[in-house]
Amino acid sequence: MSDRGGADFKAFEATGWTAQAGTYGELSGQITSRFAEALLDAAAVRHGARVLDVATGPGYVAERAAARGGVPVGIDIADGMLAVARERHPELEFRHGDAEQLPFDGASFDAVVGNFVVNHLPQPERAISEAHRVLAKGGRCAFSVWGGLEGMPVMALIGHAIDAVGVEGDEEPAGIPPGPDPYRFADAIEFRLLLEREGFSEVVVEPAELVHHVADAEALWNGFLGGSVRGATFVRALPRAVQSRIREALDGLVEPYRVGDDLELPVVAMVASGRRT
Repeated sequence: MSDRGGADFKAFEATGWTAQAGTYGELSGQITSRFAEALLDAAAVRHGARVLDVATGPGYVAERAAARGGVPVGIDIADGMLAVARERHPELEFRHGDAEQLPFDGASFDAVVGNFVVNHLPQPERAISEAHRVLAKGGRCAFSVWGGLEGMPVMALIGHAIDAVGVEGDEEPAGIPPGPDPYRFADAIEFRLLLEREGFSEVVVEPAELVHHVADAEALWNGFLGGSVRGATFVRALPRAVQSRIREALDGLVEPYRVGDDLELPVVAMVASGRRT
């Protein structure tokens, strides 16, 4: 992706995530926050560690790092997310910053973590190179991305509902600039090579799996609209009648996942970590 195209996409994401900051925690944030401990474990975050949380969002990972006795700094390009993070944790440091051009000197941190950020970046190689630069020797990085859609209905079900009503999703509507493949690094080899090519050693890529409980199709639908940017923008650009048909199709599609009063939806992530030698 060109620098111009990348800048357009990042501006779109910054605006979109600022708009979604107040609703992100209704579903998407509940899920992403559950991977925070796996990410911090992979980065070997301990008491006293200087931790950079890239794309901190509402500050979930920074919060957990501080609970371990770490000294976190969270950065994000979305001012709305930073406002939420600062409100939740006024005692922690949060700064505006771009993962692909970190505003820190070299060797500033003992650990760099990024929870579901790599899949949003136009130039992920730059972000990993920057993580390597700001890490002290011996420091570790850890990044998570979503696993593929197969076996992950919490994301796939909306797409299935769109397909069920015959909506063409191959072309983005006006207002959505071209962006990266969100599932490129669901491939463990691709993810490992991303870190190795930017100088990290001892690279490990491991799946992390959980089951998330959602009340019903309405909660899944509202969580999707309030906790995504590209997907929600695509759906909201459709005629209201088409949106209603997608929502109705979702009712039937969620039933195989109903257990008692809730839906039990599997979620899969990939966590890659490496060491700066």
